[in-house]
Amino acid sequence: MQEDQRVFDVAVVGGGLGGTMLAAILARHGVRVLLLEGSGHPRFAIGESTVPETTFGLRVLARRYDVPEIEHLATNGALRRHVSSNCGVKRNFSFVYHREGEPTRAEECTQYPTWGPPLGPDSHYLRQDVDAYMFHVAVSYGATAHTHTVVDDVKFEENGATIVTRDNGTFQASYVVDAGGVRAVLPERLGLRQEPPYRTRSRTVFTHMVNVRPFDTVAPPRRLHGMPSPFSQGTLHHLFPGGWFWVIPFDNHSAGTSELCSVGVNLDLDRYPRPEGEGAEEEFWRHVRRFPSVAAQFERARAVRPYVSTDRTQFSSRTVVGDRWCLLPHASDFIDPLFSSGLAVTVMTLNALSHRLIDAVRHDDFDPSRFAYLEEWIKRMFRFYDDLVSCSYVAFDDFELWNAWNRVWTITTLYGTNAQNQAAVAFEKTHDPASFDALETPPYRGLQGVDNPWVEQLFNRSRDAVLAYRDGQLTKDQAVERIFTLLRESELCPAVWGTLDPEDRCPSGVFTLWPLMKILLWGKFRSPRHVRGAYFTGGARLVGKEAAQVYGAELRRGVSQVHQTARDMWCNWNRDWAHRPTSRDIRMKK
Repeated sequence: MQEDQRVFDVAVVGGGLGGTMLAAILARHGVRVLLLEGSGHPRFAIGESTVPETTFGLRVLARRYDVPEIEHLATNGALRRHVSSNCGVKRNFSFVYHREGEPTRAEECTQYPTWGPPLGPDSHYLRQDVDAYMFHVAVSYGATAHTHTVVDDVKFEENGATIVTRDNGTFQASYVVDAGGVRAVLPERLGLRQEPPYRTRSRTVFTHMVNVRPFDTVAPPRRLHGMPSPFSQGTLHHLFPGGWFWVIPFDNHSAGTSELCSVGVNLDLDRYPRPEGEGAEEEFWRHVRRFPSVAAQFERARAVRPYVSTDRTQFSSRTVVGDRWCLLPHASDFIDPLFSSGLAVTVMTLNALSHRLIDAVRHDDFDPSRFAYLEEWIKRMFRFYDDLVSCSYVAFDDFELWNAWNRVWTITTLYGTNAQNQAAVAFEKTHDPASFDALETPPYRGLQGVDNPWVEQLFNRSRDAVLAYRDGQLTKDQAVERIFTLLRESELCPAVWGTLDPEDRCPSGVFTLWPLMKILLWGKFRSPRHVRGAYFTGGARLVGKEAAQVYGAELRRGVSQVHQTARDMWCNWNRDWAHRPTSRDIRMKK
């Protein structure tokens, strides 16, 4: 290999979803990028469920940095067309409460739908397909990639770093981004790991399975539970005191080609310490058998991968950025799979990091002060999700408490997602990438609306009510009453939602076109002064335009398939190979 093929502006260590998206963005903007992956593609990975704030963030990345292939990950329709038919659809977050030894009760479930087309729905990523897709996108934009290349050490000098690999020699880079996950090289090399300063203490047992029954076949009938969306077409959470199961199917829609389902059980480490002398498989099934409705869903299921049992899943690093380096979130910290927050924090980080790195390369200035924003907001997001998740484990004690606490999350999600949409709407009007700078100014920084003082106050006071219940300072009924009072006093809840009605267990309603219009109208004309003008200021035109585009694309795709099939019945020659769109064609269409 020639010497200049070993010298780069930025080295990205780790070829997962975060590292490959970053490499694609940087390469698209002329940065010389080295992408090093210790294994190969396809490969197994966990972290399969998206959330609306993630998918809106992916749209922002794609448009801000002119990498339209990233937007193919943002909605299930585009994912199915452009990336993989092995991925599942996510039309909802469903939470079903269980008591040991009893079938689930119809009235003890909640649901939060994801957005309908054209802005949704969300997806269940079969990560081996999605990660491989983004890896090849990065290569197509010019990133130099090496798989099966383990990084043993990184040595920092005044003007850059030397990356030492096990079997592929050394590389030079001006800056290093570690996207390596829990076993990332920089935290070990620089001594960054610390005892996690988090309240959440949980562990996980997980695998992939086949023959997991759709929960709709064993759950109480819809006329009794009243949820608007099938349990099997979303990320299903089975809740019980001290823990929860995830069920993430990839085979839950008619166009799917996978038979797999990701499953796992997450346990409060203090209530359920890791048992000695019991294997991961035995422990998983022991917990399944405790709950008859869960056992019925898994009655015919079998694992197709080895079961993995973790110790405490939380980890932390003292700092996120340093001289000539930074950590992506999955290399820095982790809380818990609940609420699928990992990808959301990663996408937020990529949005803030990418333009800083591009400018740093252009000006040959990698001073750590350029990246201080990342330090503040990545750490702040992990503290937020620690509060959200740890209080959720407390709320699992009782369905009524969960039913109240869950509503706080739906409100923070609404404002966090709308912040992303505000920037997208502004960009649609001007096509000026500077429109996205707003996401680093109040009240849109971070995720989940936490930069808005009204949202932050609602969340913090509701958190304190749950902690007061945990500490015996409030009864369950008092904590529930306080949360509903805080929701009402915040005036953040759209009047068209049932958030303030405890009997409405899908308090947001659905996110199809007309309900979306009603939220926009409430925000624009009926919301309080601390909402109006900052959120829900527009988007109807954008949604309408994209709805027409999505419908037209699906129609053209169907007609094209019929035409090609009929042609191929009569003619063996074609020029389809000459009409495949290039990355430039995709960008021009945008």
